[in-house]
Amino acid sequence: MVRYFPSNGQTVLPIHLGFWPDNPSSPGDLIITKAFSAKLPVVCRHVHSKQPFGLFRGENAMNYAFSTFLLEAVIVIFFIKATCFILRPLRQPRIVCEIIGGMMIGPSMLGGSRNFSYYVFPPISNYIFTNLGLMGFFYFFFLTAAKTDVASIAKSPKKHKYIAAISVLVPMVCVGATGMAMREQMDKTMGKPSSVGGIAFALAFSSFPVIYTILRDMNLLNSEVGKFAMSVALLGDMGAILVLVFFEAVVQANVAGAKAAVFYVVSVVIFSAFMILVVKRAFEWVVDQTPQGKLVDQNYIVMILMGVLVACFLTDMLGLLIGTGPIWLGLIIPHGPPLGSTLAIRSETFIHEFLMPFSFGLVGLYTDVHFLSADAWDHQLAPLVYMTTVSFITKFISVAAAAAFFKVPTRDSLTLGLIMNLRGQLDIMLYLLCFRKHVVGLPGFTLLVLHTVVITGVSTPIISFLYDPNRPYRISKHRTIQHTPPSTEMGLVLAVSNQEALSGLITFLDFAYPTTSSSFAIYAIQLMELMGRASPVFIDHKLQKEEEDKEGDEEEGRVDQVQSAFKLYQKKRKECVTLHAYTAHAPKRLMYQDICELALAKKTAFILLPYQRERLEDNAPTELLDPGMLSVNADVLAYTPCSVCIYYGKGRLRNAKVRSSVDQQHSILPSRVRQETYRFVVLFLGGADNREALHLADRMTANPDITLTIVRFLSFNHEGEDVREKKLDDGVVTWFWVK
Repeated sequence: MVRYFPSNGQTVLPIHLGFWPDNPSSPGDLIITKAFSAKLPVVCRHVHSKQPFGLFRGENAMNYAFSTFLLEAVIVIFFIKATCFILRPLRQPRIVCEIIGGMMIGPSMLGGSRNFSYYVFPPISNYIFTNLGLMGFFYFFFLTAAKTDVASIAKSPKKHKYIAAISVLVPMVCVGATGMAMREQMDKTMGKPSSVGGIAFALAFSSFPVIYTILRDMNLLNSEVGKFAMSVALLGDMGAILVLVFFEAVVQANVAGAKAAVFYVVSVVIFSAFMILVVKRAFEWVVDQTPQGKLVDQNYIVMILMGVLVACFLTDMLGLLIGTGPIWLGLIIPHGPPLGSTLAIRSETFIHEFLMPFSFGLVGLYTDVHFLSADAWDHQLAPLVYMTTVSFITKFISVAAAAAFFKVPTRDSLTLGLIMNLRGQLDIMLYLLCFRKHVVGLPGFTLLVLHTVVITGVSTPIISFLYDPNRPYRISKHRTIQHTPPSTEMGLVLAVSNQEALSGLITFLDFAYPTTSSSFAIYAIQLMELMGRASPVFIDHKLQKEEEDKEGDEEEGRVDQVQSAFKLYQKKRKECVTLHAYTAHAPKRLMYQDICELALAKKTAFILLPYQRERLEDNAPTELLDPGMLSVNADVLAYTPCSVCIYYGKGRLRNAKVRSSVDQQHSILPSRVRQETYRFVVLFLGGADNREALHLADRMTANPDITLTIVRFLSFNHEGEDVREKKLDDGVVTWFWVK
């Protein structure tokens, strides 16, 4: 790397000019271009050290580009992680912490020191740093697009489509009008109609990858408002892609004439056709080649990840926006297992934890708050401040008003308006694009980045205050088995994640002994972890049988087995059991919401959950707890709208042949050939839970194959007893005794 020193006696740090060979032929004479040459002192810098023990030879590792880059990687990852840790108590989303962490190494903070900037982030290593940062953005967009279900757009309700259109068009028109009214205060490039339209577009639309990422951090993916917001954002993104193509064609026409715009549109059509007709079919072939229940072969995953770079190269070569290649490639990938889930498993950690810090470090290097001066305000900042303010206000009001028009509750409407204003990775990439095309300068880019931090950082705590996804479950009076009349149908939610747990639960239901006069309405929901998808999926197999056929994925075999078990149980017990089957794809930490929401909607008396264990081997005595499902059980207990029954099976009753009421009515066996009698014990310690257990056990006593023993425990000398609870316990025990 070549550096020169001024000859006027100034003491300044050397400035990097360009790369220099290891052995320059004529030191002292440096040809910069054909039109310029100068005799300057030359300092050459190796890319990496040739001495394995350079420290002991007096060498400075910071004189080598690769060593400097390694230090940069450590510093940027450390500062971003430290910022996330420090801001965690404030419940800030990860995107805000990462932007601030990136700004810490930039000229706004530590980078303001000339020594830090020169020795730690010199231009020789910034080239590598910048390219890794751009790669981080590209892979992030690809991975998020790969989780997106584009087919769900056709199934979106009309109100989602109307709100999506309003949320983009109204802010874009208002921001564009504001920008055109203030063109006199803009510089020549920013004042162009195409530039004003580009800024209005960047500020008006809400990106699905950003909203998905923030809602995931806030645990709102599975909430009603979260699903609403992601559906609206996805619809807006599809329209935004078309608008982006239009604006880029206009820019091409302004720069090189109408012919360039035509070539641009033709390139878009050719690239899109190649992706849909060739690449998409290749992905479908990969899915067909993957064995059922297995991950996609690693060689295919490597080729797909390399394909992201190829897509970037092709879009750049064809004159398209380089960031659109990864997005289009991700959108045509079959979402969910096996391909989408395998991509997430293999690459998500590396992309989010290693590449993305370089992306935010790149943003931090370009962000300089010292450029926000009075002079910059007059020429560039004032129009941007007004445009960003108008964008936030008009989007919030238009979305909230449109949602209220469609009878969305007030709190949910306000929350939706704030969610649609969230800014993140894709917005920053658009700001970088505007900066690279000189639509905005460094002060304008800094202002837009700070706008992202402020809007997202302030909106997320307000969203948490306005919207509590667990509020619907907090009803004043929980439904119970005790208050369900014995001669009426009793509803229950049966939640299961695999077939092993299902067998024990069905056996337990037979012990509960549903009859024609006291039947069960069972709402059986199979819980599937959300893998390779961005949006949670809830399937009602009775109303959407065609959807069930389309859900062929990595878990297809297990889903079919569980659903087949549900159907078989319904067939055998159809006279006394009504069964409704569902499948829910959701993150494990949010599965409880599907269970509680179903129990609330169907007004069930109790929820039946398995206490699951996973064995190391079939015959091994050691058992491992399934931590994911245990946390689901704990969350259901915390937010349930009704009673909860957790079944712990040791495996001895899995093969038990329990006769249901239907079996006994049609039995032709003599009474002396009756099956084994099962003995149950209720340890009655007192309290609401024990009273519920006693009422459930009372239903079991109608089964002639079951004998029940109740053991009641009383405190010595009535110590610590609650008088009211004691009376309720006495009443239940007396009722059971005289029954």
